Amino acid sequence: MVSSAQMGFNLQALLEQLSQDELSKFKYLITTFSLAHELQKIPHKEVDKADGKQLVEILTTHCDSYWVEMASLQVFEKMHRMDLSERAKDEVREAALKSFNKRKPLSLGITRKERPPLDVDEMLERFKTEAQAFTETKGNVICLGKEVFKGKKP
Repeated sequence: MVSSAQMGFNLQALLEQLSQDELSKFKYLITTFSLAHELQKIPHKEVDKADGKQLVEILTTHCDSYWVEMASLQVFEKMHRMDLSERAKDEVREAALKSFNKRKPLSLGITRKERPPLDVDEMLERFKTEAQAFTETKGNVICLGKEVFKGKKP
C-alpha cells in the first residue's frame, strides 16, 4: 500500500520507545480497530511475532497510511503514552507544512513562519467517528482473520 517513509510520522522510531510489554499492548490494541479489508489478510501470528520494525512493515504494506497514522495515534492515547502521541502529531503537522510549502501556487508568494492551523485532533476525532460508523453498519466485523460477531451469529 504505502512505504513507511510516506507516512506523516516515523512509527518505527515511536515503537522503539516502547517496552516489550507496551509493544505487545500496542499490537493487541491496533488489531482491535475494525477495517474493511486491510488487516483481514494479515495472519494474526505474524503480528504477534513481529518486532517494531516488522510491525511497521506489515501495517504499511497492508493498510492505508491514513489509517495507520490515525489508529496509531489512538492506540498511543489508549496506552496513556501522550508523549508519543504528541510527538507523532507534531511530525504530522511538520509534514503537512512541508507539503504545503512545496506545493503552494507560485501566485501566492506567501511565506509562513508559523505552522498552518492543521488540527490533528480533529482528524483523529473524525477517524474515530468513521470507525464507529463502520462497526455499527456491519453485522460482524473481521479483524486479523478473526470474526467478531455483534449480536447473534448468522
